[in-house]
Amino acid sequence: FPEEWGKKSSDCWRPSGIRARQGGANPAPSYAEQVLVRRLDDGTELRGRVVETEAYLGPEDEAAHSRGGRQTPRNRGMFMKPGTLYVYLIYGMYFCMNVSSQGDGACVLLRAVEPLGGLEAMRQLRHTLRKGAAGRALKDLELCNGPSKLCQALAIDKSFDQRDLATDEAVWLERGPLGPSEPAVVAAARVGIGHAGEWALKPLRFYVQGSP
Repeated sequence: FPEEWGKKSSDCWRPSGIRARQGGANPAPSYAEQVLVRRLDDGTELRGRVVETEAYLGPEDEAAHSRGGRQTPRNRGMFMKPGTLYVYLIYGMYFCMNVSSQGDGACVLLRAVEPLGGLEAMRQLRHTLRKGAAGRALKDLELCNGPSKLCQALAIDKSFDQRDLATDEAVWLERGPLGPSEPAVVAAARVGIGHAGEWALKPLRFYVQGSP
């Protein structure tokens, strides 16, 4: 996972299919080390290595927006084909970006990326969009170390909802650099879902061990 990759004329590698086995291994750990790319209107490319994700498994998951199988205009992206973005607003001011996976109502929340390219543009975007921004310049590791920070740094808003990562010209995933071994991915409980009963304790958050 990603299972299939297609090469475009730009020599960028993109997933042409994003899948996970329903009832089997979920896709969230497989995003580790993949590179998220955002191309701005002026052609600037922002890049970051995915280092933290959370899985939401669909209707049976009490923490998922699709719990109980409910479908609304807001969460429609969760029920679209794998690789579709689901972007939603929280606290009336911040965005979170998810990617739908196989199985109606299942998705992966992108919680953090490690900046690789376009850091100054990311810093400017964060400074512009931060609420009550202070004068202190953000350190590199502070640019994308949270789901809403990530969206600010990459200029991701509601207009990206229901876009297809496999074909979109402004945001996509690329295969991460091959290393001597697979990255060590740690499983832990998800964040901020205390209302979800036993589901709050399930180890469905995944992060790359040693990543700052």
